[in-house]
Formats: sequence, structure tokens, C-alpha cells
Amino acid sequence: MTDQFKERYISDRLQEFSAYYSNRLSYAQVANLISRVTGDRQLSDQKVRQLVVDKTVEISQRLQNEVKEQLSNPELIFPKIKEEIEIYNPKSREILVFEDAIQVRGQKLNRVHKQIVKKDSHLNDVKKKSSPVFANIIMLQKKNKEFEYMMAPINDQGQEIISLPDVLKNRVLQEYGKESEPLPIVAITDGAKVIRQDLYAVFGTLLVIILDWYHLGKKLRDLMSMIALNKADKDRHLKFMFYHLWRGEIYTVLDYLRKKVQAKNEEKYLELIGYLEKHRDEIIDYQLRKKAGKMIGSGLIEKGCDQIIGHRQKKKGMSWRETGSLSLGILRVAELNKQWEQLWFPAEAANDSMSLQWVSNL
Repeated sequence: MTDQFKERYISDRLQEFSAYYSNRLSYAQVANLISRVTGDRQLSDQKVRQLVVDKTVEISQRLQNEVKEQLSNPELIFPKIKEEIEIYNPKSREILVFEDAIQVRGQKLNRVHKQIVKKDSHLNDVKKKSSPVFANIIMLQKKNKEFEYMMAPINDQGQEIISLPDVLKNRVLQEYGKESEPLPIVAITDGAKVIRQDLYAVFGTLLVIILDWYHLGKKLRDLMSMIALNKADKDRHLKFMFYHLWRGEIYTVLDYLRKKVQAKNEEKYLELIGYLEKHRDEIIDYQLRKKAGKMIGSGLIEKGCDQIIGHRQKKKGMSWRETGSLSLGILRVAELNKQWEQLWFPAEAANDSMSLQWVSNL
């Protein structure tokens, strides 16, 4: 009545409601849910999607500014990283870091694009299906032993505006920047080269990295299936290698491969030797570390990837563009980090925090 609001005004609460359920339902289902709750079809599925993207771009720009300001501040010095850590000592302090990537199916070509390809013969060689969409996720253990999730911020085209290593570096500064002692960082990874490069970019090349036991075993089984002459040989070789790798005896295994294994596939045989040599410093005494009650696997990050991306986006028939996939992922990260209310209603969150502090002082 007073022309204070634009046509079809969307309240903050309705936007938050839409974004929250967008990580649980399809956009069309969210639009229908709003219609059932309010009695009015206030938003279309495309409008719901746009709300998700707009909010992601907003918080991404905020994070970009924060990271740039922090990392360009000459007064902030990145803490030193401890080079030698007692990884088999139950009482030895560790700060765990995980990184992994998850992919979802790329968006199919739209109908117009398909028609263009049919009409223009010179476009016959155009790839008809988009490449998979990848999301890289990092988990950092905080002082309270809980883990914080991280993804790189994006623009409205789904392109990174700050690298994930810089996001991690910023959070390490915020969480541990005031510590005087070197940080006992331990990274548990699946051995991927890109992950190692990301972690080295933040912590340096002397970082303690542990090769995840599950991925080591899977690689061994997959390659030995193509190397061994028959099933009996495969079982015998695997039994020997698993026994010694579980105890961290990497050179015993390499010696066994070179002297005792007759390969039917020379290429895969050399690949296995190269794999073990490349990761020899990351293959530890898993048995001793497990006895110490410490992690030997990267199951936490795999579960995190599923919570952030997989559960919502890997359902049958779904396909994605980078913007839509990563936007949902970034919002889910905020939710898992318990930053949701602060993200949508900062004033209310601040008042709640002050109220809790007042009660605790009574």
C-alpha cells in the first residue's frame, strides 16, 4: 500500500526457508512445499534456485574480502608447522586435516543446443555431454576437537574467486595464529596429487601425510587383479603384502614385488611399484597407530563429501552445472559449521549470543 516493497516481495524468512529445504528437496519440490505451507505459489523452482545462487555469491564475496584482508596483513604471521610428530604416541597432540573431492554428473545439453548440433554438420564432433562437476572439500580440526568444513567461494558462474588452499590458510591463522609452538598438523589423504599440492601450498613440503589405509588396500587389490597370473597367485601375493604394509614394512613389499611376483601385465606391475615408491613416506605402521587409538583412514572426509554434495546431488537422473552444484554445497557447509543463523539473520544471532553470555554471567 505504501510502495515500500517491490512487486512479489520475498521476505528474509522465506528466502532462508527456501535455501534450507533446497539442500533436502529438489527446487520444484521446494516450490510446491512453499505453496502448501502458505497457500500461495509464491516462488517458482527457477526463483528458488536463483535465491540459492544469489546467497552463495553474497557469502562468497564476503569470504573473499575476509581472506584477502587477512592474508595481506603483514602483522599476521602464519604459524610454524611441526616437522616431527609422534604419530604412534596416544598422548601426542595432533591437528588433523582432510581433503577430498566428489563429482556429480554434469548438466545435459539443452534442447536448443541439441538442435544446433543437428543442423550444423561441423559441430558433430562437439562433446554432447558436459564434463562432471567436481567439488573439493577440506576439513580442519579446531581447538575444541570438532571439524570445520571448507569449500572455495565462487562467483555467479561457478568459478572460484579464492583458492581453497587460501581459505584453509585463512582459517588456520584465525584458529591457531596466536599459538607460539609449531602446529602438529597431520593430513590423512587418499594419495591424490592435487590434494598433496593443496596441502603443501599451505603447510609446506615437510607436512606429515598419512596415506589412507582403505585407499592403499583398494589400489593394491585392483592392480594385483591385473598383475597376478591366476587367483591363487593373487591371493598369496595380497596376503603377504597386506601383512607387511599393515606394519609399515614398505621396503619388504617392494623387494617381494621385484623378486617374487611374476606379472602377466607388465604395465600394471610397474604402476604398482611406482605407486608404492611414490607414497613410501606416507605408508606408516598402521597397526601401531591403530593401537594408539589414532585415525588411519579418511572416512570422515568421505562422509563429509556425502553430507555436503552426495546426499542431495547424486540421486538417479540428476545432472548439474557448476554454479548450482557448488552453490548448494557452500550453503550446506555453512549449515554443518553451525553458521546458518548467523548467515541469514546476523542481528538475531548476535542478540542470542549476548543473551546466552548474560545468563552465563548470572
